[in-house]
Amino acid sequence: MPDVPAAAHAKILGVIHGAQAIVGARRRATKVKTGYTGFDLVERTLAECHAAISGERDQTRVVKLLRTAAGALALVGGGDVAPAVERTRKRLHDILQALEAKDSNNG
Repeated sequence: MPDVPAAAHAKILGVIHGAQAIVGARRRATKVKTGYTGFDLVERTLAECHAAISGERDQTRVVKLLRTAAGALALVGGGDVAPAVERTRKRLHDILQALEAKDSNNG
């Protein structure tokens, strides 16, 4: 499978970075209950996804990393962080659709 074009790669990283900012803003605007780890888990998932995709251009692997992150966010993104996670998962889904459409057009 081809590499993700540089502009698309930058956009993907920008979306993840934007999601990190949204989650951080949501955390600051929320009185987080003692013992609630949703924000921590979502922030770690996004950071790990960003780091992995930063060094990856192969489209197949980028798609896999995005799918893994979206799935992990669905599992850990409940409670107070849920609105930020829903928005993030929608944006990741849109990116995945675009990458998969590009792949099917090349095949």
